[in-house]
Amino acid sequence: MKFASVTQIVVLVVATTITLFTVDYFKNPQLWHHETANISKTENGIHITLWMNHLCCTQCLADIRQALAGFPGLDTTNATSPSGLRTMEQANQENASLPDYGNEVQLPVTDLTKVDLVAVDKTLRDKGFVAGRIELSGIEHFRLEAVLEHLCCGMCDRSIHDRVAFLKSKALGGQFKWLDSVDVEHERKTVVAYARYLEPGKSVNVAEFLSGLNYLGYEPSSLRIVAGDKAEHIHQKMGE
Repeated sequence: MKFASVTQIVVLVVATTITLFTVDYFKNPQLWHHETANISKTENGIHITLWMNHLCCTQCLADIRQALAGFPGLDTTNATSPSGLRTMEQANQENASLPDYGNEVQLPVTDLTKVDLVAVDKTLRDKGFVAGRIELSGIEHFRLEAVLEHLCCGMCDRSIHDRVAFLKSKALGGQFKWLDSVDVEHERKTVVAYARYLEPGKSVNVAEFLSGLNYLGYEPSSLRIVAGDKAEHIHQKMGE
């Protein structure tokens, strides 16, 4: 029997180590950016961008602005409006059309603790609109906390773990790529979704989590974004 030489063993160990570190870097970037853990937002600040599958004219935009005016934690006054919208007069013309009837509105976040995504969704629906996507950007470490009034037993808790894992593994179109893990805090009737490290300039469609819970049969009474990484949250819970 011929054994590997010392040189071959060293080469294999080095190659394996480099490969494992490379895979871990791309799979768990939040662990490699711990020096920025205390920096909760980028220089441009936190933004929520609403992609509306229908936003074709200035009246559509005015109705959305009116619906969200004075909404806690959001700055509708300095919202970035889409360009190229038709006026009502232009939209009423017989040959009026757009390459895409959808458009987006970017809203600066003034106070993250006051933003309730369930309330945002409901406010838009009450006005006749539905946000196809709710994109969050400008925050590196965060989690989503959904309050579910119906978490009556251990089977409820286990079903969320099992079925969210199923949705994540079977998701089409790249959904839930941002999702790291889910925790159920039964006493608080809260489901916590921990997000992976969000790189500057990137965004996450947090509406995926809301629609995922709806698909599982739950209607959250609130869905809030909380700054901070998973380790920080676990430490806080242990200190309670």
